[in-house]
Amino acid sequence: MKEIIYIDVKECILCFAYGKQKIVSAQESGDFLIVYVMEYKPDELNFVELVLKNYRNSKTVDDLSVRCGYRSTKTFTRHFQKNFDMSPKQWMMEMKKNEVLHYLKNTNYSLTKIAALLGFANVSHLWNFCIKMTGMPPNKIREDKVDQPAEEKT
Repeated sequence: MKEIIYIDVKECILCFAYGKQKIVSAQESGDFLIVYVMEYKPDELNFVELVLKNYRNSKTVDDLSVRCGYRSTKTFTRHFQKNFDMSPKQWMMEMKKNEVLHYLKNTNYSLTKIAALLGFANVSHLWNFCIKMTGMPPNKIREDKVDQPAEEKT
């Protein structure tokens, strides 16, 4: 399955199969959008929608499974693997890694604030996560950024 994540999007034009278009914009709020693009088969849409709506509030695969209406984590995992070509745990870790990288490279948020925003128990857990997922600690990731960070909003 092909997946692409676009970060720092100001505006996105969605063209639907039935001919309608919708413009999604972050210009009014001054914030940015994160756009997650994924190919899917029409008969699998409900499952994919459920996952995308519920993953941010889920701490574990079991939690995500329940939030998506599955009593059996094994059944959920089988459907997930079929739709995303990876395990739910791997996917959740990748999504969290992308969010961590976004905050480190594009904001001046403190590590404490990033850890809190992304559900880490403390900065040490964020630090260990970065090393495990990227091979670098957060301060090195931040040093290697290309763009200047946006100002922290209070």
